[in-house]
Amino acid sequence: MFGIKERIPALIFAEGEFGGLDGKTANGLVRFSPKYEIVGVIDSTQENEYVHQVLGDVEEEIPIFSTLEDALDNVLKKPKAFINGIARDGGAFPYEHKDIFFKAMDNGMDVVTGTQDYLTDDEEFVRKAKESGVDIWDVRKPVDEAHFISGKIRKEGLPPRILLVGTDCAIGKRTTCVKIYKELRERGYNPAFIATGQTGLMQGAKYGTPLDAVKGDFLSGKVEHEIWKASEEADIIIIEGQACITHPQGGVPLALLKGSHPHGVIIQHAPGREHLDGLPDFPPPDLDAEWLTVEFFYPGVIFAITINHENGIDPDEWVDTYEKKYNVPAADVLVHGAGKIVDEIERKFLKDHD
Repeated sequence: MFGIKERIPALIFAEGEFGGLDGKTANGLVRFSPKYEIVGVIDSTQENEYVHQVLGDVEEEIPIFSTLEDALDNVLKKPKAFINGIARDGGAFPYEHKDIFFKAMDNGMDVVTGTQDYLTDDEEFVRKAKESGVDIWDVRKPVDEAHFISGKIRKEGLPPRILLVGTDCAIGKRTTCVKIYKELRERGYNPAFIATGQTGLMQGAKYGTPLDAVKGDFLSGKVEHEIWKASEEADIIIIEGQACITHPQGGVPLALLKGSHPHGVIIQHAPGREHLDGLPDFPPPDLDAEWLTVEFFYPGVIFAITINHENGIDPDEWVDTYEKKYNVPAADVLVHGAGKIVDEIERKFLKDHD
């Protein structure tokens, strides 16, 4: 469902953020990127030489460079794209580093960014792109028509819809979706992945839209429409979650829940997180609160828990705790793989598959 014939060589800019929460776009792309062949990451604050030394689950040997010049002198393949891998709260573009983006354009690279600051509306960036003969892709900028919710995916006979929700922002929902998608593919299914944020679209997802750039009236309708399109060819649909309903900015995830009208929900939680993402004065994510909120709208829909092992928690210990408490399978897909979760998906939703 990613449908990419030839990957585009690309550098990722992640200054000061690679491996951290605000580097989630960079982190996601080095883990999985059918659209772009990542030839290097730029972050001068990193002491490590390779990506896998920061993110242990990355299998490719992708170098980390301190400068653009260093990268261009040492990459094995000339990059054609320069990706902003920084995802700050509110979607702000790192304008303090704009000179490096101009240098990238001077070197023939298209600029790719998923910020709410649209570079195609910035006269200086537009002029520079024209002078350099390159393009700018504002991934988050809406480009298609509006859709109001109609209920069309509620009819019988459509593929099962699995939504990944979380107890906080930047908690690994997309990464878990991708692991589940890949496991389903390996078992012979034809899953569709619905991207609802900029990174999934950068990875090359065929279906989806950056939901936080959609007008409120059309949020749930846009989700529904992307699912409807994917339903024509998929036998199961995996939908990327956004933020969490109980987070103070929880409008998008509620519309996503209603628009996807899921058959099943997986809830992702980070037991070691000390406060909500971007809100240090707030208490940590609350699994029970998010669970009850989701099931207020769809009783009994949560069938599995996935864990983020940040801050040094023991994922095995938490898997055991949650399976006993909630009586559903649990796993950290980066540690345990997605097999147990997909086993449950097969049992509950795909038992008639040939």
